[in-house]
Amino acid sequence: MFKKISLTVLVLVVLLASNSLLVGAEEAVPTDNTVTGIEVTGNKLVSDEEVLEEVTTEIGDEVSNEKLQQDMQQVFDLGYFFDLQILFRNYQDGVKLIIEVIENPELSAIKIEGNQEVTTEELKGLLSLQQGEILNVNSLDQDVERINEYYQEQGYMLAQIVDVTIKEQDQLELTIDEGRLNSLTITGNEETKDFVIERELSLEEGEVFNIDQMWNDFRNLYNLGYFKDIRPDFQPVPDDPQAVDLVVEVEEQKTGTFSIGGGYSSAAGWTGMVDVEKDNLFGRGQKVNLSWEFGDRTNYELGFYEPWAFGTETSLNFNLYKTEYDDAVDDVSRRQGGDITVGHPLADDITGYLKLDYHNTKYEEGLGLDDENTRSVTLKTIRDTRDNIFSPRSGSRQELSIENAGLFGGDTDFTKYELDLRNYLPAREEDTWAFRLKTGLSDGDLPTGERYALTGMNEVRGYSSDYYDRDNGATENGFVDGDAMLVSNLEYRFGIVDNVTGVAFADAGRTFASNSDISLNDLNYSVGLGARFNTPIGQLGLDYGYAPEGEIEDDKTNLSIRIGNTF
Repeated sequence: MFKKISLTVLVLVVLLASNSLLVGAEEAVPTDNTVTGIEVTGNKLVSDEEVLEEVTTEIGDEVSNEKLQQDMQQVFDLGYFFDLQILFRNYQDGVKLIIEVIENPELSAIKIEGNQEVTTEELKGLLSLQQGEILNVNSLDQDVERINEYYQEQGYMLAQIVDVTIKEQDQLELTIDEGRLNSLTITGNEETKDFVIERELSLEEGEVFNIDQMWNDFRNLYNLGYFKDIRPDFQPVPDDPQAVDLVVEVEEQKTGTFSIGGGYSSAAGWTGMVDVEKDNLFGRGQKVNLSWEFGDRTNYELGFYEPWAFGTETSLNFNLYKTEYDDAVDDVSRRQGGDITVGHPLADDITGYLKLDYHNTKYEEGLGLDDENTRSVTLKTIRDTRDNIFSPRSGSRQELSIENAGLFGGDTDFTKYELDLRNYLPAREEDTWAFRLKTGLSDGDLPTGERYALTGMNEVRGYSSDYYDRDNGATENGFVDGDAMLVSNLEYRFGIVDNVTGVAFADAGRTFASNSDISLNDLNYSVGLGARFNTPIGQLGLDYGYAPEGEIEDDKTNLSIRIGNTF
């Protein structure tokens, strides 16, 4: 806007200057049309030398109206002058050119109005113009453009300097309109209630609109797992170019699963499982799950999750469970109990959790019978910046937890410390590098059911589950009954065809008898290939791993099936 005003003034000044030049020539036509002198008048802050550097007419040249008009243009383009003209005066048998200028004001102050999201100090740091200096319209135009671009870079796509004014006492005032969200409409949701979507949106009607904030809100919505697609539709607001109407178009997807299966073997007899899980229960964003597994292992589990308890960002998660399994004649275990977890945001992308757990464990080994009650409290923080929690391509996730048993009574007394670091880097096209480092330490006497155990499916792929011999313990194979643990995973994920992703991986890890026994030289290694299939019931994974350190040939390879990615 300011550039247009400056250009108009420039054209008028050039025309006036041209007329002045012609009038001057008619009033005092020298007998010799040779330039014998050049003088600058009217300038106080701009030096004669700075003006004369832009003048191409030299002493000894013949007067040329065309060349003088070009000189006037170049002087005016310095940006320091409100008006200028060239006058003639007879001088030393020729003519003296008098360049008469009217300078722009010396700025007594610079004031910025209308900014809310960006501080005045931050904006003034972008200005080349300073208080106490002469106003230069070129610098002003550049400063206006620089501020507008800065707002764009910060995500304020509607922000713009809408007015530039010289107030009384030569004060420069820049007025900014940062733009605003006029209205927000949600369409396409048939099952999900509007309030479930709205509570994930930090955007508010009437507030300054930021497109980066919008995409972050969309990431939160997508990570709920309720929607297949989320699209913005921007609509202009009549008579208000600094406002926008936003329509959020969502496309819902299936959020419930039901699985049932069974089988028979001579060793275990009949086995089976029933699993029911429903996300977005009744469209209210809640989750319930019920599972039952029977055979050589009997498992019952009931869970309920409320992401916004009491209308706040506090989440509640309840679980009740009972597990009985018989791995061998001399080893019978039973575990039953429940837990409750409370979560609440601590900062952007950071959530804190408090978990209370109570369970009873009974297990028989040889002639001994143990019956333990464990009451533990866990503090955990998770920082999650992944772009998509289901299939991330960028971002990271850091989880730190401390669990203490014995503080509130019970038969056990121990503390466990766990750290889980994950990072995702986009590669060529749609490929992704994925990294994980996970470690666990402990203090006190860990009961059998609380010790760390790595399995081929979840941590170090390639080792057969039958290979994990409990009697050998962590000192032999490094997978079960450890008081400490260290594991790392590296994956390269690449597209194959629609809904199918390939995975090349390398794993390393093991459990250790104690914290002091942790050594990178004692890790077990494996490599392999896998695939991930996007299905109507979720993502299914198939991994084939090779373990070069397997003790016998049958233990060197393992095929595992999983739900979703390893991490």
